[in-house]
Amino acid sequence: MHSLALDADLSTILIVDDDPSTRFVLRLILEREGYDVVEAGNGAAALDLIRPDPLPDMVMTDLMMPVMTGVELIRRLRSEPRTATMRIVVVSSNPEAAESLEVDAVVTKPFTASKLADRIRAVANNPIGGRPMEGRA
Repeated sequence: MHSLALDADLSTILIVDDDPSTRFVLRLILEREGYDVVEAGNGAAALDLIRPDPLPDMVMTDLMMPVMTGVELIRRLRSEPRTATMRIVVVSSNPEAAESLEVDAVVTKPFTASKLADRIRAVANNPIGGRPMEGRA
C-alpha cells in the first residue's frame, strides 16, 4: 500500500471540525495513510494548538463551526508570518464558500477515502502552501 506520508515532508495534520463523527472518519483515513493527527472542535481551539511549536504540517478545516469559523481561522493563519504558507485544506459541504479563501484544496462532504487521500497527496506534493486551489475532490 502506498503511504501518503512518504510523498513529502508532511507528517502531522490538524483536523478542525465541530462534528466528532467527521473528525473520527478523517482521523481513521489519515492515520491509515501514516499521518499523525491532532484534532480541534473549532477555529479558536485550533489556534491554541498551533501556538506552540512544532506547527502541524497541514490544517484540514470545516468552514461552519461555533466559536470561530473555518473562514476566520484561515484568515488568521494567512495573516501571521509563522503560518502564512501552511498547507490548508477545506473539508466542507459548501465548497463554494471557500472560493475566495487562500487554501490549497477543497474536499466536498460527503467524500470517499480515496478522493480525500488523492487530494491530500496533491497538496503534500505542493512545495508551498497558501496557493490558489488547483482543484476539488
